[in-house]
Amino acid sequence: MSASLRLRLIVTTLALVTAIWLAVALAAWFETRHETEEILDAHLAQAAALLAAFVGHEADDLDEHLPAHRYLRKVTFQVWEKGDKLRVHSANAPDRRLAPADHGFADSEFDGRRWRVYSVWNGDYLVQVGETREARDAISGELARHLLAPLAIALPLLALALALLIGRGLRPLSRLAEDIGRRDAGRLDPIETTDAPRELKPVLDRLNQLFARLGDSLDQERRFPADAAHELRTPLAAMRTHAQVAMGATNATEREAALSHVIEATDRATHLLEQLLTLARLDANAAGTAFAACDLRQIATGAVALAAPAALSKEIELALEDGPAVPTRGQAALLGVLLRNLIDNAVRYSPPTVCVGVTVAKQPDGRPFFEICDQGPGIAPEERARVLDRFYRIAGSNESGSGLGLSIATRIAELHGARLELADGPAGKGLCARVVFSGSVNG
Repeated sequence: MSASLRLRLIVTTLALVTAIWLAVALAAWFETRHETEEILDAHLAQAAALLAAFVGHEADDLDEHLPAHRYLRKVTFQVWEKGDKLRVHSANAPDRRLAPADHGFADSEFDGRRWRVYSVWNGDYLVQVGETREARDAISGELARHLLAPLAIALPLLALALALLIGRGLRPLSRLAEDIGRRDAGRLDPIETTDAPRELKPVLDRLNQLFARLGDSLDQERRFPADAAHELRTPLAAMRTHAQVAMGATNATEREAALSHVIEATDRATHLLEQLLTLARLDANAAGTAFAACDLRQIATGAVALAAPAALSKEIELALEDGPAVPTRGQAALLGVLLRNLIDNAVRYSPPTVCVGVTVAKQPDGRPFFEICDQGPGIAPEERARVLDRFYRIAGSNESGSGLGLSIATRIAELHGARLELADGPAGKGLCARVVFSGSVNG
């Protein structure tokens, strides 16, 4: 289970603040420790120099063992006469040299403790002054505590402040969730974006676009049963009428003619149902359509072959121009349905003994396309947008049809990112239906 956005923001911010604070504190600690070491070393050298100057004048009056003080356990010193005779030393000093060097700083260890020692030689006396590392480590530890203590206090306060601020900042998301939660399945009106934060507006815009698409789909689904019932009512009524005529026929000729009309009405209803099922499958599988490389010319060749019997029955010539392969990306089966619908329309509305041309090529900009041109009555420019709607048929048309062919072609083109264009045929006669794809696939 994923963590909440609020918790994730709080944890991430606290972790980032802690990391930055620790990095700054560590850098400050190292720098301050270095400066402290230099100051303490300077004090150590100064003490050794003062002691060397003092013993040069008062050496005869010094006691060999100086009395101890409770703070002297952290410091020690020795005065060696001629470098080999221990003349004066502190109570906690050993009998050997604090450090082997005669001059400068050195780190040493004796009595189980680590020491920082400075040695100075004035010609007669070797003075060595030492300070325990414990004292310096105590200073470093105290410095670290002073650097980290504010963090321990500030983090809980910062977490509380972040929780309040982030909660207030995420309030629009909570309101959005409440708004969506209050909606029923049929409420798809846009969400108000006027007072929404700038970062949330793209999400709301996409959500409103989704609501609009869902609304359109629901409207189509609501209209679909009524439109389908209306379209099926005509062939079903015709079948019933012709069946009744056949039942009441007084001779075989009348009966055969009536039954022939029943078969025609049945074929029309079957064709309509097939078109309806095709549209339903397209709407249901729109999001899951898998594309692959395919050849438009090969698809067009198959579509022309399937339409050939209908064209021959009207003595129409189907002409597919020769040319190279035209690759694109798509689903070959759906593109075949698209082409067959366009060729079927061209054959259906063309008069006998004419030519229906099928062209597959590339535009000058490299985009692939195919085009079907007929010599039928054509479609008036003001009707071309409407004929793409479902169940729409031009008034006065003598040809039977479901009014779904161009709708199916348009839907398949949309699924492939293509565009269906309708224009006048050659010399202004007939109709040319062109499908232009968005890109090509080489090889």
